[in-house]
Amino acid sequence: MNTNSEDLRKQRDVLLSKLSDVSERIQMLSFSLQQNFIDLYLNFNPIKKLEQLNYTNRKAMIYIEYEKLNQEIAFLDENLDNKAKTEEYLNSCKNLSHTIDYLKNLCILVEGKPLLDKANHDMERYNYCEAILSIKSLLSKLLVLKFVGNLDKALKNLIEQCQNHISIYTAHLSVEWESIFSWTERKGVHHLTYALSVQQSDSNLMQKILKSLYATKRLSAELALFSDFFLNKLLHNIIRHNCEIILTENHVNALVFNIKIDLNDHKQPNVQTIFNNLTAVFEFLQSALGSQMQADLTFIEVFAKTIRHSFFTKIIDDCIKNNLPSCDSSYEHYKNIVVELELFNKFLVDIKFTEASLSPLNKFINDTKCVLYNKKCDKLLHDVRKLLNESISYGTISVGTAAEVDSDSILDVTQKDFVYDLKSPLFLPKCVISQNVKKIMCMIIEHLEESIKLPEEYGNQLVVYIKDIAVMYQSLVPKKFRVNLECCPLDIALFFNNCFYLAHSLLGPPWKNTLPEPLADVLNITLLECIQDLRLIGLEKISLYLKNHRNIIVEKVETNDLPWTLDSYDTFNYAINYSITLMRQLQSYWYNVLPSKMYELSLCTLVQALCQTMLNRIFVNMQPIDEELVYMLVIRFDDTIRDVRTLFAEPKFEGKVEAWKKFCKIPQLFRGQLWEIAELWTTDKQLSESYSCEEIRHIVKIRFPDDKYRLKILKEIQ
Repeated sequence: MNTNSEDLRKQRDVLLSKLSDVSERIQMLSFSLQQNFIDLYLNFNPIKKLEQLNYTNRKAMIYIEYEKLNQEIAFLDENLDNKAKTEEYLNSCKNLSHTIDYLKNLCILVEGKPLLDKANHDMERYNYCEAILSIKSLLSKLLVLKFVGNLDKALKNLIEQCQNHISIYTAHLSVEWESIFSWTERKGVHHLTYALSVQQSDSNLMQKILKSLYATKRLSAELALFSDFFLNKLLHNIIRHNCEIILTENHVNALVFNIKIDLNDHKQPNVQTIFNNLTAVFEFLQSALGSQMQADLTFIEVFAKTIRHSFFTKIIDDCIKNNLPSCDSSYEHYKNIVVELELFNKFLVDIKFTEASLSPLNKFINDTKCVLYNKKCDKLLHDVRKLLNESISYGTISVGTAAEVDSDSILDVTQKDFVYDLKSPLFLPKCVISQNVKKIMCMIIEHLEESIKLPEEYGNQLVVYIKDIAVMYQSLVPKKFRVNLECCPLDIALFFNNCFYLAHSLLGPPWKNTLPEPLADVLNITLLECIQDLRLIGLEKISLYLKNHRNIIVEKVETNDLPWTLDSYDTFNYAINYSITLMRQLQSYWYNVLPSKMYELSLCTLVQALCQTMLNRIFVNMQPIDEELVYMLVIRFDDTIRDVRTLFAEPKFEGKVEAWKKFCKIPQLFRGQLWEIAELWTTDKQLSESYSCEEIRHIVKIRFPDDKYRLKILKEIQ
């Protein structure tokens, strides 16, 4: 054990001597290299060349010695006792590591000049790829090095020289590329000609240029201008115009691909013609340039990266969609275009312009019915939007039945807890709606009937479109015709009817009687919420309209001074006339337009407001009223009762006006004598149900003078 330890210490001491010797040699070489590099790239006056420094041999010997020393250090680190690893030993190992790293960095610097010289030589032999890549590799190493003083200044000069070389080489490569591949546009009076030219004289040079552009990642950048020309000029006009393609060879041995656009021919080419012309363009690019490209990607693959998204967008939007048959065409008509699409898509996949699974054209190919039906649904939405722009009262039509089926009417807004029976027919009361709403429902039903012939998922998609239509009506129409719904009584009635008609119609005949059960279930589930929203928006708009007029009636009737005088009566009388005129105007617009129950409910709301406000005017003041004014008030109440009754076809409205019975008793109470009022109070059951004791006593006090007889009667009215 002791002997082994002693041997290791001896080996350590020998190693220390070697470390010192090698470190000294490294430092000497490093100093020489440092001076050489500074002289070359800072003073620009090299004193000695690397050959004179015996650089190659000295470097090789040092690296060999360093590897041997590394092995000995590793052996001692593993076997030598920690106490035997003296500070001198550890510092020597550490110093060797630092000096060798410094030497390696200096070697990168001093070998830069030979690399630059070799790159220049490669450029002269058209080896653009090797030249540019070697300088880029050197530059990447230089940029991570860090030195100080003059050495750092010299390093910056070398970096700048590398960058200049790359710029010069890249520019030279671009010039060479432009001489090989070019394109032109010639405009004439009646024709537009595009020419793609590829130089064919030196295929070896073309291969080197393409390889260099690809390897240095410059090909996509060089194709940027051509990509813009291809998309916005060539592709744009091939889609919109008929053209003639001519392949020629010019006097400088360049292959020229000419596309002659006929500007006089305004007939847009069909899909087959467009795809044939584009196929010819891609085949030319592939044969003239792609055949010379030796890389892991083809020329078309690289070109596709710069234009793929925009190319497919333009093909789909400007070519395919514009050439699809109308929605009225049959599936077979559409299929002819899909055949052409499939052939063109296969061609693009074959030349590696796109992958088969990623091509955007797949959605137009894999399921032609889906595409056709998408177009039909889009047209439905477009036609509906167009119809919604028509005025609400532009054209009207009567719908529903005059029969009264109270329990089934979904337009009976008095049924607050009404629950739809989705299996039984629903009654629609007779009313008037806008013609455009009728047309919308007819179109929806036609599309639903047609969807039965198509796969289930497309019927489900149609349901979503139908829901969009329902939401669109309740959001767009109130916004577009806001003023009409605030000021025009006919429009508000029609809007109410339209909303309830749509709600009724979207519930179906019911749907389960006419459509397959799965589709009917989807319709009911999807549309139930928006059906309720339609009813609510219709009620909301007409309620706001009635509330506004109710407030006007109340305000006008209440706006006069008390006590009763001829002047205050005139104001009162004017307000009532105004209110009756307003209701007659609504009658002229709403009668036989709104459903009968909704008409009664709406007018009764205003009648209730008028009657209650007139009654309030009687009971608000305790001061006596002159007999003449009493007579005038009786006439006013009688006239109002008669006028109100003319608003309704049948007297059944009276049960819907809460204040009506009380209101109709006022003339009788104002005409009667004291004893008659007392007798009525005790004998007339309706009077006691409508009036309180205090209200009868109030009428007695404002009509008759304060004497013993009135006091006696007041005591009897208990």
